[in-house]
Amino acid sequence: MSEITAGLSRRRFTRFSEAAAVALGFTGAGLLGQSPGPAPAQPDKPELQFLMDVSLDLQGVGGGSHTVGFPGGQRVTVAVTGGTFEGPKLKGTVLTPGGDWLVRRPDGSSVLDVRVTLQTDDAQLIYLSYRGIMYTPKGGKLYWRTIPMFETGAEKYSWLNQIVCVGVGVPTPGKAQYRIFQVL
Repeated sequence: MSEITAGLSRRRFTRFSEAAAVALGFTGAGLLGQSPGPAPAQPDKPELQFLMDVSLDLQGVGGGSHTVGFPGGQRVTVAVTGGTFEGPKLKGTVLTPGGDWLVRRPDGSSVLDVRVTLQTDDAQLIYLSYRGIMYTPKGGKLYWRTIPMFETGAEKYSWLNQIVCVGVGVPTPGKAQYRIFQVL
């Protein structure tokens, strides 16, 4: 028995325990013989809002890319040689150099690591980087998702520094093409 509870009667100990449980928010079913209170509030489900389409031109394997094997798979470096982006709030081109430092895993999935610089049609620069995963489950369809992040010093586009996005890959020969959505 602790020094705190040594001088307490069983009744006083029970009251002390009940008060502590209530103070700490432990009032669920079965605790203290009480029925459960209302369910805890659920966080809002995030909504998605279209931000832009991005199309990256790639220099394919064997033509400017490099592959290095290691125990976790193969690291493949692919050059991004240009491209475009367009959405309701921004539009422009993809500057070079840029690249994808992807890892092809033994399980058939690829971990993406892309870094490019975007130039808006009003000559502002935005750094875009994203990580993602791409794989096709046995008998399934291609799963290709990314988490784009933006950095810019351009005041007009500074709101990009403070948003979270998700990108969905669109299979297109010779390109890495995405629809990017802002998570609201």
